[in-house]
Amino acid sequence: MRKIYLVRHGQSTANAGGDAQPNAQIELTELGHQQAQEVAQWLSDTLGDNVASINVSSFVRTQQTAQPYLDQMQRQAQVIDGLEEFTCQSFAKINGLPFQTRLAMVDEYWASAQPDEAHGADAESFLNFYQRVQQVLVYFQTLPKGNHVVYTHGYWISMVIWQLLGLSADTQQEVAKFRQFEKSIRAKNGEVFCLTLPESGFADSYPPSITKARYCLDQFSDLSA
Repeated sequence: MRKIYLVRHGQSTANAGGDAQPNAQIELTELGHQQAQEVAQWLSDTLGDNVASINVSSFVRTQQTAQPYLDQMQRQAQVIDGLEEFTCQSFAKINGLPFQTRLAMVDEYWASAQPDEAHGADAESFLNFYQRVQQVLVYFQTLPKGNHVVYTHGYWISMVIWQLLGLSADTQQEVAKFRQFEKSIRAKNGEVFCLTLPESGFADSYPPSITKARYCLDQFSDLSA
């Protein structure tokens, strides 16, 4: 059996309402670095040395969040292609705009976007996001048995749950419904979900399951939520 511990990164400058940046370059705040230390300790206390791999997305904020745990474990992280956050907004269109204006543009996107429509050349479509999360879930099935720690993003974790529920990305209505869905379940900064994947021969009897393993009940560091 494989257990995938999906860790949402610590508070980023975007979560704190900072200036717009290209999605891949967004860094942690001071609070985000503190949250990274706390989740590293939780992982160490929970898993001990029983960790088969530690993985990150190519985005800076997951790598910064993982660093304290990597230092504790004296390990190197593997970058998983496709683990990146959904880039629903074009940086070229939001650069220099105030935070509240950007939030309004996000809401407008979710209310009207078609699944195969991107906000700009440097953004991606909802359908593409859906498909790459799907591909990473297939990749997870190829990992060796054991515990795997995966530092990722808020939309990304919500999309995993969306897919485990058998929901799709075929219509504009589903795009809008996903937004409502993800806002109600979005992982807070530093929260951890445990995705359990059965052996391939038992998949029909024991489907994949996901539970929240680490709660941050009094933490409200994502102003975009």
